[in-house]
Amino acid sequence: MGKDLIPKAIRGNTGAFGEILEKYQDLVYAKALQITRDPVGAQDVTQDAFISAFKGFKDLRSDASFLPWLRKITRNFALSWLRERKRIRSLEEANVLPSSFEPPQMEIEDEQRETEAFQKEIGKVVASLSNSLRFPILLCYLKGISTAEAAHFLGIKEGTLRKRLHDGKKKLQQKVVKIAERTLQEYRLPPGFAKRCICGCERARIEEKRKEVMKMTKKSGCGCGCVDVSSSKKEKPKPKKSEKK
Repeated sequence: MGKDLIPKAIRGNTGAFGEILEKYQDLVYAKALQITRDPVGAQDVTQDAFISAFKGFKDLRSDASFLPWLRKITRNFALSWLRERKRIRSLEEANVLPSSFEPPQMEIEDEQRETEAFQKEIGKVVASLSNSLRFPILLCYLKGISTAEAAHFLGIKEGTLRKRLHDGKKKLQQKVVKIAERTLQEYRLPPGFAKRCICGCERARIEEKRKEVMKMTKKSGCGCGCVDVSSSKKEKPKPKKSEKK
C-alpha cells in the first residue's frame, strides 16, 4: 500500500480510500463469507465494513494497525448479520413472521437444473477419458467392484489396473477443478462493487455532516432546528447624546 493512502483516507479522500478498497475487498469478502457462509450476506457485510472503516478512519492509531482493525470490523458485522438471521429464524419458528427462507418453486427448479448441468459436466469429463482409464474407474468407483475382480474381468494384472485408476483419478481431478473454478466465479464480488461501496461511503459522509449541522443549529436555535440569529446579530447600543451644557 502506498505510504500516503491511509493519511489521505483519514482526511476524507475517497480516491485514496478507493485504492485501499480495491486492494483489500477480496480479503474482507473472504472473511465475511467464512463467517456468514452466504455470498449475498457476505457482500452486504463487506460493504458495511468498508463504510464503517471510512467513517472511523479518524480513530485509527497507526498504518500498521489498519489490517487487524479492518478484520475486526468485518468480523463484528458478520457476527451481527448471523445474530440477526438467527433472530428472524426464531421469529419464524414462533410463527411471528412468515418464513422467508422457504425457497419458491422457481428457486427449486433452478437448483435442479444446476444439479443436472453439473452431473452432465461430470459425465462429459468421465467420457473424455481413454477406454483404458475410463473402464477401471467405472467398474471400481461407480459399480463398487473390487480391483481384483475388475482386473480379472478386463484381463489385466491387478497392479496394472491400480496404475490406471491412479492415472484416471489424477486426470479427473484436474478437469473437475476447472469446473469448480468456473462455479466459484459466482462467489466473487461483482465488478461494480468497489464503485458502489465508494458511493455508500460518500452518502455516509454527507449524512454525518448533516447530523453535525443539525446538532449545531439545535444548540444555537430554539430547539426546532432553526438558527437563532438574534444571538449573533445583537443590536449595537446607540451612542449616548452628549449632554447640553
